Amino acid sequence: MNRWVLAAALSCLACALLLPGEALLEFLLAGDESRRAALGRGVDLLRGMLALTGLVLVLVERLAPRGEGGEALLTTGIRSPERLDASALWALGGLAVLALALRTPGLGAGLSFDEIDTLVHYARKEPREIVSTFDSQNQHLLYSLLARGSFAVFGESAWAVRLPAVVLGVLGVLALHRLARLVTDGREAIFAAALLAVSYHDVWFSQDARGYTGLLLFTLLGTAEFLRMCASSQARGVGAPLRYGAWMALATWIHATAVFAVAAHVLVWAGCAWRARGQRVAAAHHQVLSGFVMATIFSLVLHALVLPQYVATLLAPTMPGAKVEWKDPAWLVAETLRGLSQGVPGGAFTLAGGLAVLALGVRSYWRQSRALTGTFLLGVVVTAAVLLATRHNLWPRMFFFAAGFAVLVAVRGIVDWVRIFSFGQLAGLLPRLTTAALALACLMSAATVPVAWLPKQDYEGAQAHIDRERRPGDAVATVDMTVVPYRDYYDCAWTPVDSVEALESLERTHPRTWIVYCTPTRMKAAEPEIWARIERDYRVQLTCWGTLGGSEVVVALRDVGAK
Repeated sequence: MNRWVLAAALSCLACALLLPGEALLEFLLAGDESRRAALGRGVDLLRGMLALTGLVLVLVERLAPRGEGGEALLTTGIRSPERLDASALWALGGLAVLALALRTPGLGAGLSFDEIDTLVHYARKEPREIVSTFDSQNQHLLYSLLARGSFAVFGESAWAVRLPAVVLGVLGVLALHRLARLVTDGREAIFAAALLAVSYHDVWFSQDARGYTGLLLFTLLGTAEFLRMCASSQARGVGAPLRYGAWMALATWIHATAVFAVAAHVLVWAGCAWRARGQRVAAAHHQVLSGFVMATIFSLVLHALVLPQYVATLLAPTMPGAKVEWKDPAWLVAETLRGLSQGVPGGAFTLAGGLAVLALGVRSYWRQSRALTGTFLLGVVVTAAVLLATRHNLWPRMFFFAAGFAVLVAVRGIVDWVRIFSFGQLAGLLPRLTTAALALACLMSAATVPVAWLPKQDYEGAQAHIDRERRPGDAVATVDMTVVPYRDYYDCAWTPVDSVEALESLERTHPRTWIVYCTPTRMKAAEPEIWARIERDYRVQLTCWGTLGGSEVVVALRDVGAK
């Protein structure tokens, strides 16, 4: 038996038996008695999951086939990558430096509401509070821990809360190259990494203090391990299942939508198993199934403390009863196309050609391997189905875990597009034309990156305007998604209002009343009475636009003395 696996199993069992439950509970509570019941159940779950993990590690290791022959579940479409030579390593190092350089400018510019919420309510907490609190879908557990670590080293600032996203984004570029070498040739692999490095969207999310670049990174690493297990005809212990389990557990710990990537893997495995029925694939089955088991067990351990809070929080309806366009599939399509158009020069016109290129890429990968294509696409399908079924808001960012797959498909589509149009004398120049087309695509994408450096939401611009124009005796009100930013982050002594009566009370005692709101789509649905009052009695003085679509910060004024 592998001594390292045995040591890990015994450590888990020892922790489960010896962990002082009551002392751990008191430590995690940090004096907050309101969490005692839920967190007490979480501590019990943690001890139980640690014991189960120890037992499962022993069983998986003992039952793992070693050196057994057989056939692979996935027999086409996967390569055995060669060892990287010095030039490839230099190229990857250069891409990592480029990716870091593109993710540094504007790092401290205009935090969005979600980022401020993360900073105020999670990153400022002690680690013991972070790992034991899941009271909002805005809590990305692993990212909050990383942000807290960044604060401990660099102090609290906008750029420090975003720094983990930058690091994870750069690592994601390297992880995409690692995956690409399994499914395509060296040229496509390096250009896929390059395209992600200069992608507007990846730079944007790499400067977003949320878990999305970590989600992408761990999904790419886990998917590469999954494909290796499916393509292996020779089982070798439990290393691959443990690596897969670790990557996908970290993915779920940083963002819950990672479960949809795992669901895609399960569906692909089931399809491969159906096609391989009657063949000698027992060893491959054991590898993949062990990977799924380890991903589940590790995820449960990481979430054990918050699991009693997790289900209720995660499944809570978003804006229940409110009619909001965010739940409309047509809005999702339109917003996705709008967002994609920001990442290409020429906007919507160029995007139409880009969609054609993506279609060519999907066709090419379908011909290469249906299972591989399913690995790329099924996660998106499952995500959409679950969001629609649960009436969750259909935000495009929920699909970001598939961004690496989209880049691979786009690169393949460009290669096929060049091949289709290279005829006659151009056929002899095909390799050079393909390289030139891929380089041009990277340059075009890089041209859009500077826009990502602008503020995501310009709360500071709105504050500066009011500070300049405000007169003695004026009142300033905040509402909905401007309350937390101005009260808890910018420390403005402005008045939060949560009803039209509170707003009217403020108006009666001041000749002029300013109100700052953002995200009109949400305002109309969440505060319809206040919205109607603003439209009737207030004049917009300033609209501060940011790169987060539809989330502009608006300054409006009611002046009873104005004619």
